[in-house]
Amino acid sequence: MDEETSTLGRLMKAARKFKKFNQADVAKAIGCSQSALSKMEHNLLVPSAPQWFLFSRFTGIPPESLEKGIIDRKVKVKFNSTEVSLGFKIPKKYRQYRSMKVRELHPFITFLEKKGKNKKEAFFQHMGLEEEFFLDFDNLVNFQFLLDVIQFFIQENLSSESTILEISQEQGPIYWNRYLNFWKECHTTFDLLTAYSSVQPYFQMDFQLKVEEHGELTVGYFPEYHLKYLEESVNSDQLDFLNRYRARTLENLIAETREEKVDVGLTQEIPTSPFGARFYVRKAS
Repeated sequence: MDEETSTLGRLMKAARKFKKFNQADVAKAIGCSQSALSKMEHNLLVPSAPQWFLFSRFTGIPPESLEKGIIDRKVKVKFNSTEVSLGFKIPKKYRQYRSMKVRELHPFITFLEKKGKNKKEAFFQHMGLEEEFFLDFDNLVNFQFLLDVIQFFIQENLSSESTILEISQEQGPIYWNRYLNFWKECHTTFDLLTAYSSVQPYFQMDFQLKVEEHGELTVGYFPEYHLKYLEESVNSDQLDFLNRYRARTLENLIAETREEKVDVGLTQEIPTSPFGARFYVRKAS
């Protein structure tokens, strides 16, 4: 069984559970038995092309999901939406203030996949969610989830500068999606970062990004009020990891789109929230 076929069954299960459809209803929609659908989800049977088309239409996923290996409807985050992730059992601590797409976790999971099956399975078990949950970029979790992902990486001794750089470099075409080509048309780094900040609602709604150029180019991360409940529980190691990851993300984005090498680092500004930060963006020396 090739990798694409192996992914197909997990994609079908992910799409069905996103809408909380039962197997019988989906089977009827694509013209097969429930037993046959179950075999498809477990990669024991491959759907025909017409069946895949009917399945995509019934579950509302892009037909090209199979080619990409993930589901991405290209829609904005709906804060605490009750219309997504319906069939997944999300741990209680991740259900409050859900405003971050699973898309944001894709670089971390891709990194772990390259470290081996055991490492990836340990991650899913630690986080208390099925692997299929992460195949649909529109599934929602809260910011606590990202903090716990960071804590997992710290506990696994995966928090070095080189590791964070590797994770950020997993932000390829699947993660950036159609925006990558648009951003390549930006004439300046300021224009690029402004465009990047404007599409944040397609990734998360925990932060507003503000790009300024007053003598020096800066990018500010301003947390939304709903993150206030986490301020007392976050630790300094998590914040350090988060800010290093933010910096490498901006460097990687600029390198991918403008083929420029820059240095990104924290300014001396003291944020009003531990989650807030402002970064300078300078040409690499």
